[in-house]
Amino acid sequence: MNNAPLVSIGVPVYNGEKSLARTLDCLLGQTYRNIELILSDNASTDATAQICQKYCAQDPRIRYVRQEKNLGLPGNWTFVAEQATGEFFMWAAADDHWEPEFVEVLLNKLLAEPDAILAFCPYRLFNREAQEYEGEPVIEDYGHRYALVRIYKLTKQLLDRSNHALIRRQRAEDIAYKLWLFPKITTVYNVAFPSLYFLAAKGNFVLASLDKPLWRKTMTSKPAHDVPQHARHPALTYLGHVIRKIHLFFRSLAYIRRGADSYLLMLACVPILLARMIHDIVVPVWVVLKVIFSGRKMKDLSPHDFWKMGVR
Repeated sequence: MNNAPLVSIGVPVYNGEKSLARTLDCLLGQTYRNIELILSDNASTDATAQICQKYCAQDPRIRYVRQEKNLGLPGNWTFVAEQATGEFFMWAAADDHWEPEFVEVLLNKLLAEPDAILAFCPYRLFNREAQEYEGEPVIEDYGHRYALVRIYKLTKQLLDRSNHALIRRQRAEDIAYKLWLFPKITTVYNVAFPSLYFLAAKGNFVLASLDKPLWRKTMTSKPAHDVPQHARHPALTYLGHVIRKIHLFFRSLAYIRRGADSYLLMLACVPILLARMIHDIVVPVWVVLKVIFSGRKMKDLSPHDFWKMGVR
């Protein structure tokens, strides 16, 4: 194992006492042993710090940092990435699940295909409260020899999923999550990752493990924490969503240019990203109308309900 490449796993967490221990057991139990866990506690107010300290004392592969003040979601994700020292890197949400062979399978795929920048795998959606899977395993292949095709495939199915991917760190070291725009309005809408466009423009993606899903994405069916805000300020909430999508359109184009070092590719991607932006701006309006005519109330909807209705 001395010659085995080091894999860095960034675990940003905030108030994750209910699921963090299971996640750490899952990551530390990977069949590939040469890993480092960068565990960043984003000034949690629950028992997260005690759980982190307990696991850090038990396993020397963990590097634990307790943030004195909350860095925000993008700040914490940026922090763990900047602390990585391994040749390969992955992010890990504090409530997801990975099969024991996840790292080993994806790493072997990247080692076998040195031109690939990122490896990913099939996954399943898991309802935390119902304790059951949602639908069938999801297999999305974003790989292609041409960057424009990769970006098209990524845009068509963009679900903000970077937790089922292993990345060559040196090829992606200038990704900066801190450049995102997060309006000071909490919404249930996810934020597209411009960094995935950067990676798609820079190198190929490869799909590993067609036999079974190796990653489980945890969804929640509980009402969203921001539901009261939706009820009080729906117009303001929607405005924040529109501003974010417009910003992400331009930010994504900039990342494509940086990744490929090509203005030509960036210009070719304009209609693709523009269509996606228009879709993401229009869909919430359609969802609201759908909810109204169905007799349901916005305050009763969960983040998972919005996801099923097409809001990404």
